[in-house]
Amino acid sequence: MTDSPSKSPPPRHSAPPPKPIIAWLKQHRSRLLLWGRLVVSVSLMALVVMLVLDNRDELQNVNWNWIPLAWLLMLVSTLVKALRWSLLVRLSHMSLSYRRLLGTYLVGAFFSTVLPTSIGGDAVRAVDTAAKTGRVADATSSVLIERGTGLLVVIGSGSLFGLFIEAGKVPQVFLLVVHAMFLAGVIGLIFLRQGWFVEPIAALMTRLRMGKLVDKVRHLQEALSGHLGHPWVLVQMLLLSIVANALTMGATYLVLSAVTDPIALASFVPMIALITVAELIPISIAALGVKESAYIFFLGLVGVGSAEAGVTAIIMRALVWALALLGGVVYIGRTFGASPKDKTAEV
Repeated sequence: MTDSPSKSPPPRHSAPPPKPIIAWLKQHRSRLLLWGRLVVSVSLMALVVMLVLDNRDELQNVNWNWIPLAWLLMLVSTLVKALRWSLLVRLSHMSLSYRRLLGTYLVGAFFSTVLPTSIGGDAVRAVDTAAKTGRVADATSSVLIERGTGLLVVIGSGSLFGLFIEAGKVPQVFLLVVHAMFLAGVIGLIFLRQGWFVEPIAALMTRLRMGKLVDKVRHLQEALSGHLGHPWVLVQMLLLSIVANALTMGATYLVLSAVTDPIALASFVPMIALITVAELIPISIAALGVKESAYIFFLGLVGVGSAEAGVTAIIMRALVWALALLGGVVYIGRTFGASPKDKTAEV
C-alpha cells in the first residue's frame, strides 16, 4: 500500500510590502518642509523671547518716541522700492501709474508677511500687473529683476563690508557663503541677459512633452533680455536700491538707539548688512526667528547685549507687520471696490 501524496498547504498571501519611506517623504515633501520651517520659526522665536523676558527692564526703558520715525523711514524705503519697480514698468510701456504700483507693492508685502513663503508677495505683484496689462512676460520679468536687483545690492553690501571686518569676528564660512552668493547673483544676471539657458531648457521641455510651455519661456527670456539691456535703467535701479537699504538701516539704527546706547556707525553698518543677508536663509517662515537670532549674534559681535539686540529685533518685526497692514488695507479696498470684470481678470 503506497502512501498518497500529501497535499501541500495553499500558499499564503503575503502582506503587501510597506510603502517605502522615501516615496512617502517625496509625496509629503511640501508639507514636511512647511512644518519644518514652522518648527524652526517657533523654536528660534521662543529663544529670543526668553532672552528678552529675562531682562524685562529693557522693554521698559525703550525711548518709544523714536519708533514712529523709524517706521516712517521704512515706509519711505518702500516708496523708493516701488519707484525702482516703476522704472521697468515704464520701460515696457505698461500703462500703470506709480500710485497703482505702490499699492501693489504694499499688497505684495502683506502677502509676503502672512503667507508661509518669502516669494508669495512677488507672485501677487506679477499676477496683479499681468491682469491689469495683459503682458504676462513683461510683468513677470519686471518683478523678477526688481527683486533680484534689490537682493543683489543687499548681498553685495554684506560681501563688501565683510572684507573690512576684523579677522575672526565673523565665521569665515559665513563670509565665504556671502561672497559666493554675490558672485552667483552677478553671473545669473549675465546669463539672463544673454539668454544662454533658454535653448537647453526648451530642449528639455520638448523632451518631457511640455512643448506648450516653450513659447512662454522664450517670451519671458525676451522680456528679461529687454529689461537687462538698458544699462542706464539698471544704474538707476542700483542707486535706488542703495537708498532703500540706507533708509532701512537708518530705521534699524533709530530703534537700536531707542533701546540702548548707540554704537558707532562704522561697527553698526557691516553687522546690519550681514543680518540682512542672513534673513535670506530659507529655513523659517518669513525669516521669523532667523532674523531675530541674527540680530542677537551679529550685534553681539560689536558689544550689544543679547537682551538689547532681541528687543531691537522684536520692535523691527512689529514695524514690518505694521507696514504690511497697510498692504492689507489696500487689498481689502481693491477687493470691495473692484468691478466684476476686474475680479474676473484677477482670478
